[in-house]
Amino acid sequence: MSSPLDYPGYRRFLINNALTSAVYPWSEMTVMWLFYQNLHSLLLFSLVASSRVIVRIVGSPIAGWLGDRYDRGKILFVTKSTFPFILTTLALLMAFHQYLIGIAVVFIRAFISEISALTGSVSIVTLVPREMMSRAIFINRMIKEPSTLVTTLTWPLMFNLLGPYLLLVSATTLAVALPFVYGLKVSGGKKNVSLLTGLRIFASKQEVRGAILGIVVDQMAFAFLLYYTPLMVTLEGGSEIFYSLANAAFALGAVLGSYLVTKIKSSAIADIINLAVKVSLFPPLLFHNPWSLVYSMFAITFADMHLEIVWFRSLRTGATDDYLSSVIGLDDTLTNLGRTGALEIFPFLLSDGLYTAVGLGLILIGVEGIIHLTHKSMLEFDS
Repeated sequence: MSSPLDYPGYRRFLINNALTSAVYPWSEMTVMWLFYQNLHSLLLFSLVASSRVIVRIVGSPIAGWLGDRYDRGKILFVTKSTFPFILTTLALLMAFHQYLIGIAVVFIRAFISEISALTGSVSIVTLVPREMMSRAIFINRMIKEPSTLVTTLTWPLMFNLLGPYLLLVSATTLAVALPFVYGLKVSGGKKNVSLLTGLRIFASKQEVRGAILGIVVDQMAFAFLLYYTPLMVTLEGGSEIFYSLANAAFALGAVLGSYLVTKIKSSAIADIINLAVKVSLFPPLLFHNPWSLVYSMFAITFADMHLEIVWFRSLRTGATDDYLSSVIGLDDTLTNLGRTGALEIFPFLLSDGLYTAVGLGLILIGVEGIIHLTHKSMLEFDS
C-alpha cells in the first residue's frame, strides 16, 4: 500500500518541519516568559501575547492570496530564510533589556510567520493525494511532536543555562533546516486569484461557511489558555515547571489526537469527539490547581486534531486545492478577529476569578455545535 512517504516533496517538507518544530518551544516559551517577566504591564504583555492574532487579521488574506497566486515552494523558502535573523535580533534585544523595541520585532516576526505557516499548512495536504491527507498529517505529527515534547520539557533547564541566548540555538537550527525546502515543488500559481477569492467561496459553499464559522467560535472559547499561558500558570498556582508541563501536554495531545483520527472515517464522529473533549477542558480550571491547566492544554490539541480533519475535508471540497490558500486566509482573518476580541476582554473578566471565562467558553463550544448542525454538508464527508 502506498504511503505519503513515497512522495519526495513530502519527505523534504517533513524533515524541515521536524527541525523547525523541535526548536519552536525554546524560542516561543523564552520570548513569552521574558516579556511577561520584564514588561511589568499586563496591557503591554497582551500586545505580545496577541501579536500573532492581531497580525493574522490583516496578514491572512495577503498570505492566502500569495499562496494561490505564486509558487508555494518559493514562498516557503523566502519566509523561512528570515527567521534566523529575526531570532538573533530578538535574543540581543532581550539580553540588553530593550523589550519595547522587541515588541516591534515580535510583530514583524508574526507577520512573516503567518505567510510561512499558512503556506505550510496548505503544502502538507497538497503534496500528497487527497485520500492520504489524514495519514500525512499523522506522520507529520508523529515526527515533529515527540521532538517538540522533548524541547518543551527541557526548556526550564536550557532557559536557566542560556537565558535569552537560547534563541541563538533555535536560529542556528532553522538555518540548517533551510536547504530541505529549497526548490520544493508545491502547487500554486493561479492567475485568476484576488484578495476576495476566499470570501466568494465562503459565500457560495455551505461546507466552507460552516467550517469557518465553527472554528471562529471554537478558537475564541479557549484563546485565553493558549495566549496567556504564563498568566494562567500563575493564576493556577504553578511555576516554570508547570509552564513547561502545560506546553508538553499540548504537544502530547496533538500526537494522540492525530493518531486516533486516522481510525475515524466519519466527519460527524470526529466532530462529536471534538465537541465533547472541548466541553471537558473548562470545569477543571476552577479547581485552582496547575494540573488542571495541564489537562486543559492536552484536551485542546487532542480535540483540535479531530476538528482539523473535518475542517480540511470541508475546505478542500468547497475550494479545491487551487484556492485552498485563499479560503484558509479568510478563515484565519475571521478566526483571529474573534480571538483578538476574546483576548482583549479576558483581563476584565478576572474580577471574579475564572468563573466568567469558563462559563463563556462553554457557551461558545455550544454555539459551535449549533453551527455544525445547521451546516450539515460539512459533516457528510468521509475519508
